[in-house]
Amino acid sequence: MTEQKHANEPENEVLSFEAITAEIGDITIPVPDEDAVAADDTLPADFFPDMGGTVMGDDAPAPKTLEEDQIDRINSRVLAGCSPQTRHMYVEGIFCGVLALLFMVPIVLRTGFVQYQPWFSYFSMILAGGAVVWSLSGLQVETKVEGKRMCIGSAVFCAVVVLIAFLFR
Repeated sequence: MTEQKHANEPENEVLSFEAITAEIGDITIPVPDEDAVAADDTLPADFFPDMGGTVMGDDAPAPKTLEEDQIDRINSRVLAGCSPQTRHMYVEGIFCGVLALLFMVPIVLRTGFVQYQPWFSYFSMILAGGAVVWSLSGLQVETKVEGKRMCIGSAVFCAVVVLIAFLFR
């Protein structure tokens, strides 16, 4: 019974590189002789055999058809629309101003953090002051009038937060 069982079981296959090359044997790939191509007199003097690379031709590419032009236009619109858009600098300035204002809330409301009072104000002044500089530097980056107005508004808001933090120190 054990002999029948062994006869029905498949042999253990070894799929290593050495086992496969031992089973197949040596494979030879014929390589064209370079002298044979050079000796052919029927070929032009500037003939280069195709080696699988890209060779630029002297002639210009064929003009695109209307359908190819439309596909390229659609592809460029899709690819440009999918690219991540940068945030405006005034948005980051407003974010830092709101964060600095949040640090001032425990001091203004006189909660249990009064013993840390000067440090909250100093941190808020530094954060909001940096946001003022950041928002004003956005004036050079923004191209639209609305963006420049928002940068000025963000700088004024952050300057007010700096003034509040200075008064509550």
